[in-house]
Amino acid sequence: MMIAKKLAGLVVLGALSAAPVGQAADDFPSRSIRIVVAYSAGGGNDLVARLLAARLSEQMGKTVFVENKPGASGIVGTDMVAKSPADGYTLILSDAPHVINPYVYPSVQYDPVKDFEPVTLVATAPVVLAMYTKAPYQSLGDFIAAAKKDPGKITMGSGGTGTVSHVAGELFQLRAGIKLIHVPYKGNGPALTDAVAGQIVCIFTPVGAAIPLVSTGRLRAVALSAAKRSPLIPEVPTFDEAGVADYRVSNWYGILAPAGTPKPVVLQLNKEIAAAILAPGVKDRFESSMIDGGTNTPEQFVAFLKSEASRWSQVVKTVGIKAE
Repeated sequence: MMIAKKLAGLVVLGALSAAPVGQAADDFPSRSIRIVVAYSAGGGNDLVARLLAARLSEQMGKTVFVENKPGASGIVGTDMVAKSPADGYTLILSDAPHVINPYVYPSVQYDPVKDFEPVTLVATAPVVLAMYTKAPYQSLGDFIAAAKKDPGKITMGSGGTGTVSHVAGELFQLRAGIKLIHVPYKGNGPALTDAVAGQIVCIFTPVGAAIPLVSTGRLRAVALSAAKRSPLIPEVPTFDEAGVADYRVSNWYGILAPAGTPKPVVLQLNKEIAAAILAPGVKDRFESSMIDGGTNTPEQFVAFLKSEASRWSQVVKTVGIKAE
């Protein structure tokens, strides 16, 4: 009799302890949701997050807001989200450095896959090789030939060590068999400014950031890392067309939650985000910024993260990229 009472008590206690998780999933969302951007306002991550937040607020009937938490190349904000409650109310709009930083910066305390619950990929944006307009290279072939003739003489700017613009350039050098001089900046904006001024020769940059400069003749785009040309810059060939096959590099954006977030919450967020990026206001803005919106399942997203981590860790190790 005593044993039966104890067992009954344990069952009740277990049910009570499990209740908050079940209830949290059933009535989600019951309050506002925060999307953390681990960079300052104004960049690509911020644009994507704010478009998404505005649409999700309309769809879900609860406020979805963006909080910028910059610091240490995105590490500060990412670490904060990894340590946040796993309830779906704190998310992060991550990008490619999410899986690159742990291999570049010894200070990273989180695992980019194990410490997060992948919700969905949101969008991708190819990179473009853009050059100072007075640089004496009219094609990708000219550029590679010059770099081979004088190795270590041509400067390549980037938004900083371990950024997409950096690793994209390093991967290109490995594929093309050339050596450029890497000049890291504190952000993609200053690097583009110096490319326009001729302080550096070239930069591998997400194409959306380059379009205003290319369209006004302040930079010259040489090749695009996509499978086909863009209607926004149709004169720019792909790397395949220009002679470097299978060079595919994109900055990507995805939503992650802290590890342990209930599956029903993750699936609901996945469904809502898939609907949000198809909304005309979001879809049109993505297209005008050369951002390709497209979601996937949580399982597909985690496979994508693992693939990206494997790819870029190999580049980091081969080149010997280290935090400065």
